[in-house]
Formats: sequence, C-alpha cells, structure tokens
Amino acid sequence: MFGGFDTFRKRITLLSGGLLLSLSFVLITSFYQLTSTRLSNASGESLVNLSQSISNMLSANLMEREREVLLLSTRYSLYESQDLSALQYAIDQIKSSYKDYAWIGFANVEGAVLASSNGVLKGADVSQRPWFIHGRSGPFVGDVHKALLLESLLPKPKDGVPIRFVDFAAPVIGQNGELKGVVATHADWAWVREVLLSSLTDVSKRKGIDIFIIDNEHSVLYPDNHFPNNIEVPKVLPKDGQFKSLLWQDDEKYLTSLVSVRSPESTNLGWQIVVRQPLSIAMSAVKEVHKLLLFFGVFATLLCMLLAYKFASTLSRPLERLALTAKSIQQGNRKATFQDDSQLSEVLSLSRSLQEMMSSLLEREQSLMQMNVTLETKVRTRTAELEASNRSLEAIARQDPLTHSYNRLALDEALLDEYRLAQESNHPLAVIMVDADHFKRVNDNYGHTVGDIVLQKMAKLLAVQVGVKGMVARFGGEEFTVLLPNTSALEAQSVADTLREELEKEEMIDGLYVTASFGVAMYEIGDCHYEQVLKRADAALYKAKEQGRNRVVVSD
Repeated sequence: MFGGFDTFRKRITLLSGGLLLSLSFVLITSFYQLTSTRLSNASGESLVNLSQSISNMLSANLMEREREVLLLSTRYSLYESQDLSALQYAIDQIKSSYKDYAWIGFANVEGAVLASSNGVLKGADVSQRPWFIHGRSGPFVGDVHKALLLESLLPKPKDGVPIRFVDFAAPVIGQNGELKGVVATHADWAWVREVLLSSLTDVSKRKGIDIFIIDNEHSVLYPDNHFPNNIEVPKVLPKDGQFKSLLWQDDEKYLTSLVSVRSPESTNLGWQIVVRQPLSIAMSAVKEVHKLLLFFGVFATLLCMLLAYKFASTLSRPLERLALTAKSIQQGNRKATFQDDSQLSEVLSLSRSLQEMMSSLLEREQSLMQMNVTLETKVRTRTAELEASNRSLEAIARQDPLTHSYNRLALDEALLDEYRLAQESNHPLAVIMVDADHFKRVNDNYGHTVGDIVLQKMAKLLAVQVGVKGMVARFGGEEFTVLLPNTSALEAQSVADTLREELEKEEMIDGLYVTASFGVAMYEIGDCHYEQVLKRADAALYKAKEQGRNRVVVSD
C-alpha cells in the first residue's frame, strides 16, 4: 500500500500521517524534555548531597586528626623527661586508639626521632621530610604521598595497593617558649576508602555511582590509580556544589557533581569530591516512558493514515488514470489521448489542457531535435578551439617574454623530471649556470634597451650552441641555466668552454662585446632534492666570478 508516494491518495495519506506524527513528536519531545530535566536535576542534586556528605565526613576526620596531634603537642609534661617513657606510652596509646594511624613519632629540633610507635624509625633523621620542615613553624596537614622511609618497615597491604599517608604535624613548644621538636602522625590513606564505602550504599552501587577524590591539579587521589582503565577526570568540571552532564575518558556521558573538601585551617589541601553516575542509568526511567509514548504515537499515526487512505482513494482515481495516460505517452505511445469520464469539472478541464499541451509538444519535438544536432556541432567546434588556446597559453606561461627562451617555471619542471630520471636510471645529469660579466655597466653606459638586446642575443647564442643536447632557460636577470641530460662532467665542461668562447666573439652591437662566467655541477647520488644541483652550479659560478670572470669553474 505504501510502496511509493506517487499518487494523490498516497500523498493525502502521507500528509495526514505526517501531521499526526509531527504533533505526536512535538508532544512526546516536550514531555521528554520536561521529565528528563526534572529527573536530571533530581539525580544531580542527589549526587551533590552525596558529595557533600562525603566532604563533611572527610573534613571532620581531618580536623579530628589535626586536633589529636595538636593536643599531643601541648602536653608539656611528656617532653620534659629525658627518657621520654611517658611520651612513648602516650604515643602507643593514641596509635592503638585509632587503627588507621600507621606511625606516630616525635623528632627533636635537629630532626632525630626520639620516640615513635612500636619504635619504628627511632633514631632516624627526618629533618628533610616536609612534615618536619613545615611542622616546626605551626600545625601542618600534608597532602597524600607514598610511604618513603616506612614502606619497607610496615606490612604490605593484602590488596596490593601502595601504602600512602596523610601527615599531621605540630610544633612542640616548651613552657619557656623554646621549640623542642615536632610531633607527627602518618594516617594510612586506607581510612578514606572506609569513609567512602560507608557512604556508598548497595542502591548507589546498583545505580553505577562512582566516587573520586582529586587535588588542585585534577589528579586522582582516590581510587588509588587502581580503578579500571586508570580513569582520569574531565578537565572542565562543575562549579563547587553544582552538577552537569560531562563526557568522560571512556566516551560515555555521566551526570557529574563536585564539592570541595573543607581543609583544616592550618593547610589548604584543595581536595574535591567528584561523584558521577552514567547518564543512561540516571535517565533510564524517562527512556521507558519515552518508548511507551512512541509506541502509542506510531500506532495512532498508522491508524489515521489507513483511514485517510480509504477516503483519498475516492478522490484520486481520476488523477491516477490521467497519470497512466501520461506515462504511456512518455513511453512512446503518441496515439494515447487524455480522455476521462470523471464528473469532476477540475479533472475534465485538466484533461483538455493536457491534450492540447501534448499536441503542441509533439509539433515542437522535431524542431528541438534538429536544433540539438546543430548545437552539438557548435559545441565540438568551440571545444577544439578552447583546447588549442589552452595549449598556446600553457606554452606562453613557460616562456621568458624578453628572450623567448624557457623561464624559471619551465626549468624547474624539466630539472625535476631529469632529476627523478637520473635517480631511477643512474644516468649523469649536468647543470651550467651562466652569468653575464659586468652587465650593470652595459645598462649604465648603453641603457636598458641595449641591455635587453644583449640578453636576447645571449639567449639565442646559447640555444643555438646547445641545440638538442639540452635546454636553455633564463634563470633571472642576466643569469641563464643550461640543463644537459645524459652528459658527463667532461662533456659539460667542454660545452661550457664552447659557450664561453662563442659568446666572447659575438658582437652585440657596434663595438660592444660581453663575456660571461660559467659554473658547472653534476647530479650526485646523495642529492635529496633537485635544487641541490642548482646550488652547486651557482656556487661554482661565484667562484668563477671571484677568480676573475670570463671562465668556467666545475663544482668539486
């Protein structure tokens, strides 16, 4: 029924179906946009709330750890005794009270560890560690870093993740105001994993929610670079406390939120919580509704099109008969006529008009065929003339207008062809650069008109002497280039000597003779560009000038 839309009834059917489908599309799209926007906002706000919750827990944990080390630093009685046994006991108690403390210790002002949990690093020099350097001047919270001194002293984690610490340090000031040292704790970064796992419920996991902690430079601090495919966060992220849809490294769109972690007052860590959820999961409910609406929209459209087709059939039959007649005429039936018994006046009027038009067209057909034959003949003639003109213009484009010898364009084309041929067949290729000696004097003493005559005669003499052995082109100014394929160095030098001698004897105008300097160079196997031959010939030409002019110099 709908194999094509070349009939009146089918077009009416298509129009009615298209209108209903367009209306359905507008309604469905509007509803989809409204629901998707609302659901996206709700999902995004949920991610922001989750990010804020995690941020608050991390901030509280950081401040609690900072507060503990500050309290430990102000217990003056622990640092007055020489044996520091009371301090050692306090350190061991604090470490046992919080399982994620990997190490607690006290170093004197020189950086020597005097007391530490389980005696680890006791006596070690920590004067160059950042926590000691910064902890001398005030409370310090260090950014995440790998274990250095402690890595070999602590048990390896079962999951194989490298040990990483967050340092908390504070200066120990005696009652007299004198700095006694620095007390510090190394909190195992594993406590962050526990905080995040406690925030991520089973429902959140089923929704594909992932959590990241990043620093100021967008480097991923969590999850510990062991996340699948080592994912990197996008360069452009939402503003603090906001969310947006972003394309991530795996070319999938995620609803992404960002919340900054409030750092302790002593140190600005610049941590940020990034939470993401695949947009396909966040919008899955809307897509189900969208599919249902599309199904009902398509069903209603098909039903409407069927009813419209039935109605249009009663109106389209006369037009279809006229169309069949026209097709018959198109296929060569000149006897067919546009006759129709329809009761519609519009169809009868159309039939008469078509019949008259067909008669007129048949009369003109023969005339047009004859005109077409004449036009094709003219086109072939003009095309041949245009091709001849193009060949003439191409020859002019490669000719020097003053000397009528080849110009630089023609030289470059010919030299490139010969250069490639020499590379393939290893045949010799020689280039001679020719420059008129003291040509400026000719122009100054005799005028530029005489100078032009000199150049014309030079070009003619070079062309006559070289003949079919090579090509003569004006390189520029008073310089000419002679290209000699399949010519050895000795032969090229002989040609150059002959050209020099003949030019020296040629009288340009009454009493005016000129000489020229010649530079000869050969193609070499190591040449990577055809212009290298020209450069060597030009260098040889300059040597000829330097040696007194009117001579031939062959490139080494």
